[in-house]
Amino acid sequence: TSGKVFCLKKSLIFTSSEVLVLFCSSDGFEEFSVDRCVFNSSELKDIEYIRSYYYNKKEYIRFSSSVGHYVGYTEHGVKNAERLNNMPGEIDRMMAEKERYCLNNVGIDYPAALTKSVKPTVRLFSTAPSSGRHPAMLVCRFIGYIFGSVCF
Repeated sequence: TSGKVFCLKKSLIFTSSEVLVLFCSSDGFEEFSVDRCVFNSSELKDIEYIRSYYYNKKEYIRFSSSVGHYVGYTEHGVKNAERLNNMPGEIDRMMAEKERYCLNNVGIDYPAALTKSVKPTVRLFSTAPSSGRHPAMLVCRFIGYIFGSVCF
């Protein structure tokens, strides 16, 4: 095959400036890819572009601009990583995605995130777990975090 995925149903499930998720399903099996940008500033050197491919919820191959090549996580993924890493121009094309896909969006979203940042509050408390096997567990709750509440 030419590396193309043929599907009975293909749909865009979620998109934002830094994350793009595409789903493809056929006969109950799902394949999807996720493009994302990880950053701690708006400078290109501080941005990582990652594209991950999943089959039935299991990541089988990933490209990371920090690593600079594809890495396979399953037998199928290792074979495809080797093929893609040896394909002329593929690594350069994926490295260019960091600037094309991430840099412009991070430049827009980074200042917006900074203006919405608030100092989180942390609350520690003890509670009885629902399983009842232990008398208590310690819970740490962050409230006022930029994305809402985060509980551990």
